[in-house]
Amino acid sequence: MTTPAESGSNKTDRRGIPGAGAAMVADQPVLLVRHRAGIISQASRTVHLVRMPTGCETGVAAALCGGLLCREDMEVVEPGQGVPCQVCLMNQTSALTAGVVPDAVVPAQEQSFVADFNGNAGFPGGPAYQAWGWPVSAHRGLIQLRLDCDASAIAIPIPISAEVTQVLTTRHCVPAVLAHPYAPEHHMVLTGERFGATLPWPSGVYEVTGAVMLPPTKTLYGRITWVQPPSQDSLRLSREIDVFGALRTVLSQ
Repeated sequence: MTTPAESGSNKTDRRGIPGAGAAMVADQPVLLVRHRAGIISQASRTVHLVRMPTGCETGVAAALCGGLLCREDMEVVEPGQGVPCQVCLMNQTSALTAGVVPDAVVPAQEQSFVADFNGNAGFPGGPAYQAWGWPVSAHRGLIQLRLDCDASAIAIPIPISAEVTQVLTTRHCVPAVLAHPYAPEHHMVLTGERFGATLPWPSGVYEVTGAVMLPPTKTLYGRITWVQPPSQDSLRLSREIDVFGALRTVLSQ
């Protein structure tokens, strides 16, 4: 796999400390990772690019292709080792050549969809997210919410997520909620303020790290879509501790 030149300050190992397997995407460090042997078939063990870990050793890491990899099931590899994920590489190249630009540059074949998405449907696109002050990067139709700052994404099984959203709405903490084709049994509740320590999420609920794609981004398995559309204040209203409290309320019932 061809990666940008590495420097000592940008290399980390699987624990997020200096070591091998690191590269850079638009000045943001990433790791080269794949599933461990025995988790999936050998032919499917492609090497993905994920944003540098932020100290979280559990949960799920989002790759640049939109794929989700469980941290416990993945391993860090060296540059040139294994077969690279072509979509991760394309998104890496796009980020390096175009950089992080003010507006998403959408392919012509998708412009009609985006026009409807931004207009008739009343849902935001890249420019709106950035106008809201959300920590997003947008380039060539790929819109990502960075999760290496205060924002977080909590994946909750769909039946429970619907109840959690209802509780949060009642508590005036209306969240933005995503449907992700790589997590068909979960919805992702977005928050704008981390708790500051790892919360004891129940089984089946996990935190996504790195960056999560936002609509109208399209992946190999389908589009990222909104279950609960966002507003300008969604990340401000919904905090990680609010989601945790609503989840406990739902499960206690």
